[in-house]
Parts: sequence; C-alpha cells; structure tokens
Amino acid sequence: MRKQTFIHTICILISASVLVSSCKKLLETEPPISSISTEEMFSNNQQAELAIAGIYSKMINGIDMVSTSGITNTCFAAGLTTITAGLSSDELMITGNNIADDLALSQNKILPSNTRRTDAIWNSAFRTAYDATAVIDGIAASTSEELVESVRNQLTGEALAIRAFSYFYLVNSFGDVPLVLSSDSKKNVALPRAPVSKIYEQIIADLVKARSLLSSDFAFAKNEKVRVSKWFAEALLARVYLYTGQYQSAISSATEVINQKALFDLEPDLGKVFLKQSKEAIFQLKQTSENAYQKLGTPEGLAFLYNANTAGTPPYIVLSDQLLGSFEANDQRRTSWVASYPPYLAPAKYKNGEGLEYYIVMRLAELYLIRAEATVLGSPANVNAAIADINQLRKRANVTELELDLPAATVIDAIAHERKIELFAEWGHRWFDLKRTGKAHDTLSAIPNKQPWWGDFQLLYPIPEKEINVNGQLIQNPEYNTL
Repeated sequence: MRKQTFIHTICILISASVLVSSCKKLLETEPPISSISTEEMFSNNQQAELAIAGIYSKMINGIDMVSTSGITNTCFAAGLTTITAGLSSDELMITGNNIADDLALSQNKILPSNTRRTDAIWNSAFRTAYDATAVIDGIAASTSEELVESVRNQLTGEALAIRAFSYFYLVNSFGDVPLVLSSDSKKNVALPRAPVSKIYEQIIADLVKARSLLSSDFAFAKNEKVRVSKWFAEALLARVYLYTGQYQSAISSATEVINQKALFDLEPDLGKVFLKQSKEAIFQLKQTSENAYQKLGTPEGLAFLYNANTAGTPPYIVLSDQLLGSFEANDQRRTSWVASYPPYLAPAKYKNGEGLEYYIVMRLAELYLIRAEATVLGSPANVNAAIADINQLRKRANVTELELDLPAATVIDAIAHERKIELFAEWGHRWFDLKRTGKAHDTLSAIPNKQPWWGDFQLLYPIPEKEINVNGQLIQNPEYNTL
C-alpha cells in the first residue's frame, strides 16, 4: 500500500467522523453528529480545517477518489454537470451510440432506467450539501476554545456557500427537491420535495450569511483562489438574483465583484483564462494526484481530450454543429477554446496540462454578463450600460463591438448569444439559460437529433428511482412514470 497523502488522510478522518460513506443514499438513515465528530473533528482549528478540505477534495476528485473510468461520471462538481447538461442542450454531442444513457441524454429521450449521469448529479450534489451541513452543525456544536472565532466564521461561511452551490445545481436539474438542513438523521429520513421557490430562499439566506462571515482576500488560502471567499458568495448571489428576477440585487452583487480590481480582472489573453493563476478566476477547485485516473489534470480536460491525446482517436464527446455554427467570423474564442480532431471539434478550454490548470467554478466574465442582462431586464433605459459590459467580452474575443442605443430586445438576444459563446462547455450554463428564458422548447425540439420531441418534461431530470423506493415522500417528475 502506497503512502497516504495529506488529502487522503483528511478524507479518512472525515469519513470516520463527520461525513458518512458515499455508498449510502441521501435519505437513508445517516449517523448524526456524534461525540467523536464534535469533540475531535471540531476540537481545534487544524482538525476543523480538515473537514472543509475533505469536502473540496471530494468535489474535485470524486466521491470515492479511486475511479478508473473518469471523475466526470461520478461528481456534479467535477465535469459531470458540464457533460450532462451539454448533451441535454444544443452544446455537445457524442461520437458513438454505444452508451445508451448518453444517447438518451443527447436525444432528450431519458427513461427512468437510463439515468447513470443524472442519478450521479443527484447523489453527489446531495452528498456535498449534506457534508457541508455536517460541518456547519459540527462547528456550532463545538464548545472548544481551541477552535477560535475567526476560523469558526470562515469555515462556516465556506460550508454555507458550498451548500448553496450544491442546491443551485439540484434545483436547476430536478426542480423541487428535499431541503436537508440538518445532519440529524431523524430529520432526513423521509423529507418531501420542497418547492423551487423555497430552495432559492434558502440558497439566498445561506449566501447572505456566508458573505458576512467569509474572508475578503485569499491569504487564508495561501493566495490561491481554491477556497470559497466572500466574493464567490457575492458572485453566486448575483447569479441567483438574476435567475429569480431580482434584477437590482443582481446588478449590485455583480458590481461588487467586478469592482474588486485588485483581486479580479478579465484576462486579456484568452489562453490564460483557465490557468491556475488566472486573474479572471473567482473560485477554482484544485485537483490533486490522489485520483490515479485524473492525476493532476482537470476533469474536463481529461474527459474531452483524453482519447485524442493518447490514442489518436476523436474524443467521445465533442461540440455540436449548433454551437459551432454560432461563432462569428474571427471570434478568437473558437481559436483558443476549441480543438480540432477531424472530423470533430472538441472543447479545449482546459489543455489538461498537469499542474498548470485548476478547475474554474466561477469567473469574472459571467459577472459582466449577469450585470448586462439584469440591467436590460430591470432598467431598459440603461441599455448602453449593458452594451458596455457585453463589449468588454466581444473586444477581448476580437469580434465587432455592439453599437450603442440598440433596442432592448436586440440587446437581450445579444446577451444570450454572448453567454452561449463565452460560457460554452462550462457548468451547464447553456442548458439552464434555455430553460430559465423559456427558449428550450423552440430551440431543442428543432434539432434533428432530438426529434421526435418527447415533451418538455425532459427539461427536468427524473428523480432517481432508488431514492423514491427509499423515501415514500418523494414523487417522480411528471410524465416519467408513464414511460
């Protein structure tokens, strides 16, 4: 047996105390916060830091950290969301039909029986949310004077933001979901699905509290952006405010982040956007070599480019014709962020250079797009301010800047285009954008590969059947029961 690394030791400690085995289902009986987890795991600063570090490690390295078939198959925070949502939308396609689950995703013909990827989103996102809640509860229950107030605040803020982040992806993937806010097993055994509005209320509450507790710089993370700061909470708030129609709040939160020029700025060189020292990054996940398959590469770099780089064959997942046809002439994002493997083109935002890249969770470009959209929707008279934000990205990409004083409807269309091109193959943005703006049916049902269109019920993924069998309070999303 090889020598255990520090991260591996962290995860063993957590699994033995606060966190539970990943093979258990979310709503099965979970061990409550015990005297071991409270008195030992949260007895001092160093031990408590292990708990939050273990969550980050599981998010980027996968729940079990020993996968040999790709982390993107197992964890929502390590490429799984990008691939699943990309296949569901008009972004990605597969180059072979030998995996039934992926074929069903790409055709929007999901059956409750071919849900390998969607089930993994549910399981890993709930696992992460539960682990974050366990840290929140453990810190609150600890009476140790060796766990100092500043560390309590920072770690609680990180856990709150991680829980909010997890629920954002759950609610946008599945709709109504159980709201688990306690690590007490008795409260989690048979929770019903909470409405989307209630989930968003909790996400906002968690982020607002996290913002008040978190550090405003990265000294606590050795000046790397690999742990949650105040500005990630603020940035995620901006996104959530946009999604929930709170436009002035979205503008305010986005502006707060954009104004932090000493910490964040748009990278003028597109080739540097996804590097570990990217000025544009607001929050990154730092992969380790603990996973033998991933090593120090990013999960998406491995998923999109592995086959072509090692075997001389096209990647399994490539960019769709619909996305490629949307690039304007001379757009440098196609030049910098797309790789050619004839006859296919694949996402290449990550080149998978070991040790050179971290996995970006959120970056500044999205904040300009959030502010632009919220400005037009909330204050159409300020359309030129929105155009100025869009032009920041268009200028960098070497495409013609938009003229001022365009009609608001034209600017809304331009923002949708910029989001499609700027954020392609990142965290399911395109899939969520189509759904939240009401464009999913018309856009997706017209794609030849997705015809005949089974119905808009496929815009929400099915609740895992195993979860419904465990928890009688859960009901399936409409129409899946009839398939």
